[in-house]
Formats: sequence, structure tokens, C-alpha cells
Amino acid sequence: MRNVGPTFFWVLGGIPTVKSDRPFEYYIIPSEVMAKNVSEAHRRWLSTPGKKGQAHKDNTVRIVDLPPHKSITGWDISQYRDRWDLIEKVLNAAPSNAGEM
Repeated sequence: MRNVGPTFFWVLGGIPTVKSDRPFEYYIIPSEVMAKNVSEAHRRWLSTPGKKGQAHKDNTVRIVDLPPHKSITGWDISQYRDRWDLIEKVLNAAPSNAGEM
């Protein structure tokens, strides 16, 4: 996964079941953080034997575990829950670029 740049954020949504009282969950993750952690987890997965001891075959699938789960590397995205302020910070830092996004 590549880093798209400092003005790109991944917004992952946790959607509750229809009859659930739980709210929607949003995780706002900077591109650089997402690229680093997803790439590292994929490399680790590739180097780890499968259930029957076979080598994993490379593919284009990448996963991000939503809390309470963590990635194979231990990365936990909990700290990015509802972090809309990260986007606001970028927008406020460069107001002239906001129209280009």
C-alpha cells in the first residue's frame, strides 16, 4: 500500500447491526500511517506459514482489523476513532489548498 500524501486520510466505518444500540464507529487514519502499518502487516503475513505449513501466495488483498482486534503486527487503530481533528488540522494549516482536495 502506498502513501498517498499528507492531505489524504482513510476513513474506516464500523457499521452496527440493524437492531443494535451501538453507534457507527469512524476511524480517521492518515495515509502515511495506514500505508506503513498495512504494508508491514502484509509482509509479516507473507513470511508466516499458512494453516497447513504452506507459504502464503502474494495477492492484492489487504486488511485492517477494527477494534477490539489488532493486526498481525499488533497495530491497533483505536487511537484514530473519531479523530476528525486530524483532517481539520490539515485544512486549517493550508486554507488555500482546501479547494483542491
